[in-house]
Amino acid sequence: MNPLALRLGAAVLAVALLGLAWWGWRHGGLALLQAGLGHCF
Repeated sequence: MNPLALRLGAAVLAVALLGLAWWGWRHGGLALLQAGLGHCF
């Protein structure tokens, strides 16, 4: 494959993952994480 295409695909994937993480954070992901850690410890 074209190295440029691979680099572009990796960049798009990284942006998508960051966007998904931000969306989850905004929609209570942090509260869920804290609750999960609270139950574990």
